[in-house]
Amino acid sequence: MRMPGRPKALNQVVSLPVGSILPSPHQPRRDFNLEELDTLARSISQNGLLSPITVRKDPAGGNRYFLIAGERRLLACRRLGYEEVPAIITTVPEANAAVLTLIENLHRQDLNCFEEAEGIYALMKESGLSQQKVCAMLAKPQPTVANKLRLLRLDPQVRQFLTDHGIGERIARALLPLEGADRQLRAARHILQNQMSARQAESYISTLLGPRKGGRRAMGYLRDLRILFSPVDKAVEEIKRCGISVQAQTTEEEDFVCYTIRVPKKASAKAAPRRETVSA
Repeated sequence: MRMPGRPKALNQVVSLPVGSILPSPHQPRRDFNLEELDTLARSISQNGLLSPITVRKDPAGGNRYFLIAGERRLLACRRLGYEEVPAIITTVPEANAAVLTLIENLHRQDLNCFEEAEGIYALMKESGLSQQKVCAMLAKPQPTVANKLRLLRLDPQVRQFLTDHGIGERIARALLPLEGADRQLRAARHILQNQMSARQAESYISTLLGPRKGGRRAMGYLRDLRILFSPVDKAVEEIKRCGISVQAQTTEEEDFVCYTIRVPKKASAKAAPRRETVSA
């Protein structure tokens, strides 16, 4: 029997001066919760940094490094006054570093929708990759990514207002057909003051849009589409009353509005699993 050789050392951990580590230029996150950072700092103080950060050498030279993954851990160590931090130095191209930084943040699932959209856009712009290739790298459906990127059409002050008040992505998308930041802000304030749900907000915004030239309403959340989907909504509610945890979701693509219904495979012994999509 052949004995295995010595294990090959990969990604060795080194201790780097905190001051030599620069923030990632691809970091999509803009806001960090200070209370969460304090909680993380207390944990690191008591237990040490269990997972080292990941960096890459500054291609311009010198003893400087760009952060790839672990910004919250690095910030927590700085709050503790640490002079050095354990790190893994990796050699990856610029585009790969951008992907790794974005993926780490996406996996945490607490980026707001605008930070996520900005990160995806920056990745596409700097790497030169197509939207389709970025979707494959991030394991996200193309309509989902396209909807994220559409959010960047909103004026920055509108995005900030929505972020500050915790107004979600669905309402943010509903605001897109309104022309001008002032009109979008007025609508957003009205939605906030009246504590509207996403569906109520969509209905309210459709009344603001009015008819387009030629008698056609603006695309997105049209009144005739709500009429079209009404029987499907009723069917979904009937399924829920039967005790089945069915999920229904409306998504908007470039040329279609899709209504997707998901029924758990073990929802019923009598009914076969279904997934239906209605496009209009």
